[in-house]
Amino acid sequence: MNAKPGRPRTLTVDQIIDAVLAEGLGSFSMPSIAARLGVVHSGLYRYFTDREDLVVQVMDRIARSAPWPSADLPWREHLEQIGETFWMMCANYPGYDITALRTRNVSPGFLEMITPHIESLQREGLDLVDATAAIEFVRALVLTSSIEAGRLKTIADRHDLPDHSIPGFADPEKWSGRGWYRRHLNTWLDGLAQRVQARESSATHA
Repeated sequence: MNAKPGRPRTLTVDQIIDAVLAEGLGSFSMPSIAARLGVVHSGLYRYFTDREDLVVQVMDRIARSAPWPSADLPWREHLEQIGETFWMMCANYPGYDITALRTRNVSPGFLEMITPHIESLQREGLDLVDATAAIEFVRALVLTSSIEAGRLKTIADRHDLPDHSIPGFADPEKWSGRGWYRRHLNTWLDGLAQRVQARESSATHA
């Protein structure tokens, strides 16, 4: 139940972030958070410059508390496990997927958490650009796949929609689980493996 606005109360940043996560990361507004906390709308701007600033700090907490995989894994397994971490964030924080795609700024916590993984991928044979691009690809693939899975889930039981005219799109994996995501991921990782092998071969014969 929302508290009633009244006398100004002392808040903490953590309390406001808690309220956003309770409200829903993808749907909250500054007025709805103020109502939930029992404060006037303008009071939130003592803590955050605008909604985007609040979103970045919420995303910062999520990144810092996420169960990131060991940075010592072989590069392919490492990227697969990073993907699982992003899936977990999407599952635990409704609206994380679309918010992460729309947010203009990257949180310091995300950069701090992801840097050791970029460095690890470099040690495994990827150059800096490929290591960074690999993590960004996995991240974007999870986020877009999560959004698509949510959309498809809402219409999966409808019988008034025509069948897909493209056979590949009629694959049941498209409509349930993460099969479609894994197909895309494995295709991309296979290509990346060829780049790594070519770089290693070139270094051997140099």
